[in-house]
Amino acid sequence: MKTVLVTGATGMIGANVCKQLINQGDRVRAIARKPEAQDAIALRHLGVDVFPGDIVDLDAVLSATEGVDGVIHSAALRGVPGATIANSLPPNVIGTINVLTAAWMAGGPPVVQLLTSTFFNTWDAPRSEVSPLDLLFRNKDPYSVTKRLAYLEGFARVDAGQDIRFMSPGAAYGPSPCLENAMLHPNFNTHIAMAIRGEVDPQMPMLVPYVLADDCAYVCIAALEKGVAGERYLGMGRARDVDTIAHILNRACEVAGVSHRTQEVSRDQLDDPAVVAKYGTTMISLAKAAYPQPYVDSRVTEAQLDYVPTPLDDGLAIAIEWMRRHAFI
Repeated sequence: MKTVLVTGATGMIGANVCKQLINQGDRVRAIARKPEAQDAIALRHLGVDVFPGDIVDLDAVLSATEGVDGVIHSAALRGVPGATIANSLPPNVIGTINVLTAAWMAGGPPVVQLLTSTFFNTWDAPRSEVSPLDLLFRNKDPYSVTKRLAYLEGFARVDAGQDIRFMSPGAAYGPSPCLENAMLHPNFNTHIAMAIRGEVDPQMPMLVPYVLADDCAYVCIAALEKGVAGERYLGMGRARDVDTIAHILNRACEVAGVSHRTQEVSRDQLDDPAVVAKYGTTMISLAKAAYPQPYVDSRVTEAQLDYVPTPLDDGLAIAIEWMRRHAFI
């Protein structure tokens, strides 16, 4: 039995990490900015020890990290409309520095730091565990920039001797014990639910690796238990399942047995100020990109961590059954 601190524990991936760790008999801690919120209460019902605080407060992180055997750091401000460099820097950069510092001060237990793949060069070859940094700095949106800075901090610490492993997730969807954040708009669960209800807006013409959140949690925990310092691992589902958001949402409608279908935003509209304001610069930047085929190659992760990605149709069926059980659709 080990004790693991999970940041971002009420998020899609973090909540599933907590659930899997508890199910395998580990002790789990989490830091919550709103410890009395329903999602924090849901974590307590799982058996998670919830510490009040914020990762931008080093003292709060130090308190939660004392005596842990590992840390899975998934907390971040996502690339949603309204995100700016100013409001993304504290959680994504300062928060990460605090988490890594606290782990080092606690004796240096291994840390799994979640990344985004948007600041790696994935234009010339599939996204993989060894994709190089994008030296042309093509994605300048707040999420990509601040997550890039956080990765560079972690990478530098590995070079200095700290045990940090990295994990890049895909577009996580599916069941979560934290219902509020699991259906917080906009996210990939809400897109699925709205598509099934016939309420979703046209989507960006971009390829997205949809992946069951449970898969991402598995890769995080496996990286903590079997990973190597400095190595990157991918939780992006099966390469053959990568498709545009509209096509995946339409597949969800087919699995759900409904006739609604989702349209795509035309590429000649991507610079329209109204479109940029609605979808955010992260989504616009990704929609403009051209990617090689296959889009992702996670064979190293699959072999080293015994990761078997859930097929898209199976994952959608699991998510849809869960959404129906909780009356989201």
